Amino acid sequence: MKTKFYLLILSLITLISCTKDDFDMNDPDVDEFVSILKNGNYFNEVGYELPNFAMEDIAGLLHYAKDTSRIEEFPTNPLSSRYTNPKILNECIFWTIDGIRYSIKYPSLEPCLRDTTDFSETEGYSRLSGRELMDVADLYLDWYDAYKTNHSEDIRTKNIFENTSYRW
Repeated sequence: MKTKFYLLILSLITLISCTKDDFDMNDPDVDEFVSILKNGNYFNEVGYELPNFAMEDIAGLLHYAKDTSRIEEFPTNPLSSRYTNPKILNECIFWTIDGIRYSIKYPSLEPCLRDTTDFSETEGYSRLSGRELMDVADLYLDWYDAYKTNHSEDIRTKNIFENTSYRW
């Protein structure tokens, strides 16, 4: 009898430990998305595609606007052969938001902001610094404050970088 009981308990533990909550690509949870990114196992757990976020998800995404954590895995445009590493979380979040705002999943080839005033023959345009990414966070937060009070198409698709030298 004890043996059957132990086998039952062992079976239940095995079943529970093998059961994995699948990430829902069509109704993604922002916090779960970010957690998977920060754990460094996005490609293994989710795949190589960006989830189908909606305008309603932007507020949750902007919660991470000031988080400059380095992440090793982030889905990029499948048409791109470029993969700049490391990825910076808030930079990837901004890219994701732009995809939502413009109703296209991938707003450029990769989530890597460049400063078009800083060019080197060997390196190309430089990536934004952590301080510059904080400035970009303010641009997105200001844009969202304006959008919350006026859901117009003009504000939704406003070029957030129009008065900067920053480009995807």
